[in-house]
Amino acid sequence: MNTVAAPELFAPAARPAAVRALGAVLPLADLLPRPVYYAMAGGGSHGAVQWGLLQALSETDLTPDALIGTSAGALSGVIYAEDPLSGLNRLAYIWGQLDAGHIMSENWWTRLTNARQIALLDNRTEYETLQDLLTATTFADLALPFSTVATDVATGQTVVIDSGPLIPALLASSAIPGALPPVEIDGRLLFDGLASANLPALPAVRRGAGSVVVLDTGGRDPGEVNATARRVMSRLSAILATAQRRDQLRDAAAEVPVVLLPTPGGLAGNLDFRHTMQSAATAYESSRAFLARLITEFDGPLAPGLYADPDHRGVGDALGDIIRPVAI
Repeated sequence: MNTVAAPELFAPAARPAAVRALGAVLPLADLLPRPVYYAMAGGGSHGAVQWGLLQALSETDLTPDALIGTSAGALSGVIYAEDPLSGLNRLAYIWGQLDAGHIMSENWWTRLTNARQIALLDNRTEYETLQDLLTATTFADLALPFSTVATDVATGQTVVIDSGPLIPALLASSAIPGALPPVEIDGRLLFDGLASANLPALPAVRRGAGSVVVLDTGGRDPGEVNATARRVMSRLSAILATAQRRDQLRDAAAEVPVVLLPTPGGLAGNLDFRHTMQSAATAYESSRAFLARLITEFDGPLAPGLYADPDHRGVGDALGDIIRPVAI
């Protein structure tokens, strides 16, 4: 009789007994000087990773004082900030269904012949998606302080938005240069924050954070090196993101404690939404173990520095001199 293997389920295991022994919830809050900011990076479909990270944080006694997010991180951040009690559950439904069709109505890679236009696509589809997802219409309607990060088209400077209508700010933060149009806010044209602060740890510090918990979006496999337009653009994006990530973490950790939660590598493209459940499950399980280790190895309040697994995605190689290791 032929047998067919059951399809794989991406479901994390129960918490180990040693973790459960630390308490009903992990005692994290006393480690982190207030105010605590969650800094949420951009990353397209990899934003699902942050759903898993927020799940791990929900098993601690920590609640953020504010959130700051770029692009996909702004989406996860605003859903959480709108109503923290239901936000985590809402993100499960959102990331379980979201795909490129909710952001772009067409495949923009096939429209390179329109390069003379300001953008290959309009942002109407994303606008309608955000309208469907959000009850709040302005930043003042949110339950938690929240800000989103964009880039000034004229100067390249980071622009942090924390007041006024929500949807234009979210559209600006996720306006992929060349693919989606820049958004005018207060007389400035703005596009995706990935160009200036994709991982907004330093903007959080500049806004007064006493400590920062970084919710990154994982890393992708850049694939083989070749000269096709897609590969060149993909590698350029990866190089810029890596350099930015390093600088943001280094500069922020020089001033306050920065906790970098572990995230998966080897992910698919930023517009590939087929593996969001797997990515979120991996992030949840690894961050749950990381937080338990952080709590058992350090007494609070934490001093400035980067609290991270030195073996995680090359962090130790790039930032070894400032790392306070949390090995898992």
